Amino acid sequence: MNNPILQAINAANQQMIPSNLGQIRNLMNIVKNASNPQAMIQSMVQNNPQMKQVMDFVNQSGGNPREAFYKMAKEKGVNPDEILAMLK
Repeated sequence: MNNPILQAINAANQQMIPSNLGQIRNLMNIVKNASNPQAMIQSMVQNNPQMKQVMDFVNQSGGNPREAFYKMAKEKGVNPDEILAMLK
């Protein structure tokens, strides 16, 4: 028998992913087009608590954003390759 709480959490995660894709895509474009991406990211971290959480998570995962992304996707039960395909 399926756990209704887990089903609700998974449904919420599935709904949240597409709604955040546009924001993620915009952020990727901003970073890609910045003349100094490192300085821009540092500024974003200082001005946005959510970005600080993301950077803290990346740093806790060895400092590799790709590995942090795959780790979080695995924890959430999401196929990271599907997310990456949606961003292309």
